[in-house]
Amino acid sequence: MIRLKNTRIILKQSYMTIGLLLQKQRLYTHALIFNRKFATTFKRSNSSISHQQISNNLIHLSDVEIDSIQNLLNNSLEKLKFHLENKSLDLSYNLLNEASISEKLEVYESIKLRLSEVIYKDSSGSIENITLVDFINPNWKNILPLVYLLANNKYPKTVLELNNANSSSDLLSKFLQLIAYNEFLKGKIESISTSDTTIDLSNPIQWFPEARKMKRKIIMHVGPTNSGKTYNSLLKLSKSKTGYYAGPLRLLAREIYEKFNLKGIGCNLITGEEVIPSINNQGQISGISSGTIEMIPLHKKMDLCVIDEIQMIADSSRGSVWTNALLGVQAKEIHLCGEEGAVPFVENLVKTTGDELEIKHFKRLGKLSVEKKPIDLRNLKKGDCLVVFSKRRILEFKCKIEQETDLKVAIIYGALPPEIRSQEAAKFNNGDYDVLVASDAIGMGLNLKIKRIVFSGINKFDGNGISNLSVSQVKQIAGRAGRFDIETGAREGFVTALQRSSLVYIKECLKEANPKITKACLWPIESIWRKYMSNYSTSKPLSDILEKFEHDFKDHKMKDYFISDTDSRLEILKLISNTKQLKIMSIDDQLILSESPINLRFAKNNKILLPTVVKFFKCIVDRDCKSVFDFKFLNLELLSKKSNATEKVKNILLNVQVLEDMHKLLLLFMWLSQRWPTFFIDKESSMEVKAVVEKRITEELTNIRRINKLHTNKTKFRKRSGR
Repeated sequence: MIRLKNTRIILKQSYMTIGLLLQKQRLYTHALIFNRKFATTFKRSNSSISHQQISNNLIHLSDVEIDSIQNLLNNSLEKLKFHLENKSLDLSYNLLNEASISEKLEVYESIKLRLSEVIYKDSSGSIENITLVDFINPNWKNILPLVYLLANNKYPKTVLELNNANSSSDLLSKFLQLIAYNEFLKGKIESISTSDTTIDLSNPIQWFPEARKMKRKIIMHVGPTNSGKTYNSLLKLSKSKTGYYAGPLRLLAREIYEKFNLKGIGCNLITGEEVIPSINNQGQISGISSGTIEMIPLHKKMDLCVIDEIQMIADSSRGSVWTNALLGVQAKEIHLCGEEGAVPFVENLVKTTGDELEIKHFKRLGKLSVEKKPIDLRNLKKGDCLVVFSKRRILEFKCKIEQETDLKVAIIYGALPPEIRSQEAAKFNNGDYDVLVASDAIGMGLNLKIKRIVFSGINKFDGNGISNLSVSQVKQIAGRAGRFDIETGAREGFVTALQRSSLVYIKECLKEANPKITKACLWPIESIWRKYMSNYSTSKPLSDILEKFEHDFKDHKMKDYFISDTDSRLEILKLISNTKQLKIMSIDDQLILSESPINLRFAKNNKILLPTVVKFFKCIVDRDCKSVFDFKFLNLELLSKKSNATEKVKNILLNVQVLEDMHKLLLLFMWLSQRWPTFFIDKESSMEVKAVVEKRITEELTNIRRINKLHTNKTKFRKRSGR
């Protein structure tokens, strides 16, 4: 395999990289073909034996073979036991990780007993038809020949890499993890089917018994944007032995990860798409991690946990993740950072959890002033940020400002890859760009040196229709002006708008207190959700069950909680139930995929996005193993295309759209590879292509600037020449 050493090389030599990746694909394909042929060539090799001999060998083993198998089984079972005791099973088996000690012991003893029965009593095993698929999907039917092959070192060594294993016992331990998880689920379903299947959502604090055993100290850091509330909690985290920063965005998690490591503080990165451990000179992994809120390890005990943007607990789409984190994290000390509006809910919560609560109030560092008059685009100046609420309008404003003024414009919007957003922010901060045109994505996560916020309007599309910005949203966006700097201190920030009516609304919002949060978003944890599902036939589509759940609990009144939106989950599950190739997908796989980070709501007419998502999901159904190249969604011609400033802006914007779609699919591939590493393989290539896609987006955005500059120069020339 050809490996690129680092991202810088990729960014400097992207066109060479495409060639290397294609070469890498060919090499990989040859290796895959070899692996797939392994089973058929194995029985023809010198060490192969007939079907009858195989059966006899597996029943009447020699003493040496028995010892070899016993040692392998004992080592693998010890590893399985260790992972069960330490809650360190693979991410896909988190439900078993969080099971009780008695449940785990029952599963472990069941596996031991069944193994002894299979190995010493079952005579049906045969290695004659073993293929790579069997190594990917081990079960009781094929475990006998697999153990024999592993014990005798007769298997393709690339299987170790596919399973992230170092030895035969590691590999068998991985197999046993999968089998144990399936046994655990089977037992759960059987026990549920004979018990009461009604579910109670009114008391979710009981969903996390391990956290309830602890007397946790909760410290709330509340205040407006630019008040230093997060800084103080991160300082405390940096001095802890074990801890986790839980942020709302992958970009923000990476920023904290990089800051800590630059200061010599070991910090791991944990997001849905990647896990990067920080290892010291003694080979020890750091006890501190920075990650997205979705990846917070609720099964692990830690000294301290920072949960950022706690007001998101009331968000109807993602809020349940904050709720579960607050209820379930096993940290001695929990630091909640966010708006003051979240205080009433947390105060009420600790009365039932028994946790200790301390509240620290922060004031804004630096004055925030609202200007008396609105401005137009000609009055924009260096350090301004124009806030716009649609991608199309952002790109239109960029072109208009660059064509009508001498200002260079950076842009930031939600669909732009986080890495590009970070690059655009850096160019604005260091003065390479004069003005920033951005969506409300700037309200969270990015550190920006904005002198003045300019609102283009005060309404936006919220997924269902056009509505005015909330008081909280206005405050968070406006608060980005006059960012506090440790070296230079507090700086005054200014706020204005393009229309007088917008400016009046903004002034009113800034005078109001943030609305108090009295209810948090809730979504059942997996065990509760499975209990509900057990009411229905296994043949009933999961999408139908979800719709029934929504109907049953739509008007369900709870004092402290409300049910999360199901739109995103439902779109994914409907795709599965309405696609013939995907209907047979297991319930477990569907549950995992329902949480995948892809929005299918507006993807129905997308010729790249939806068909590729179906291919990804089919790979899981087929238990196949594929690299990112096998899915044929990468536009290699566009990726290897040289920058062209003579192209029309319309064509450049189409290129950007295609590149953004490719980036979304690459992120989804990486997310899937974290959960099914033996199906979505060669993750390194996807990361390399992702870097190339990001470079190409940067080039296309730079082209827009060049074309706008050319337009400005032509206009000036015409004016001077009197044309």
